[in-house]
Amino acid sequence: MSQSDNFQSVNSQSAISSSSTEHGVLCDCNRKAKIERAWTRENPGRRFFGCKGRRVRNGYENCNFFRWFDVEKPHGWQHLALLAARDIIREQKEELAVLRNKVIIPNHEGSNMDISNEFVEKFKEKVEECEALKKEVLILGERSAVFRNVLVASSVGFAILLGGMIVMSKY
Repeated sequence: MSQSDNFQSVNSQSAISSSSTEHGVLCDCNRKAKIERAWTRENPGRRFFGCKGRRVRNGYENCNFFRWFDVEKPHGWQHLALLAARDIIREQKEELAVLRNKVIIPNHEGSNMDISNEFVEKFKEKVEECEALKKEVLILGERSAVFRNVLVASSVGFAILLGGMIVMSKY
């Protein structure tokens, strides 16, 4: 089985996997490629294969292998929803970093321990919000794939119906 066969068989599956290496696609340094997610403006949430690298002395070395896992770019309302979710997640990560710093900073006065507990509660809420948004992004990605499949199937059905009507009209 060639690399292109492996790549095509992975794309035909509709399940979303996270950073799995069971797909069998090999990078240029002959290692199993890892599935990553792009969060750029053009490709929010779009998955791709990348070299996971190997340990070399004091660091890692990789071959910069890159190939899209998701063949189509996100588009339409899904694209906009993914961009909005990405921006919210980034804002929440920044806010969490600020809250962590406030909790970590030692309180020299010793009288404001209730405030640090308040920050911990806010932190927990933001983590839960972040997790909920991640789940929503995955659901939107799955819905996008389902809608795309329905559109393709209905287009093929329409073409077959139209072809049948043309053939029938000639007889």
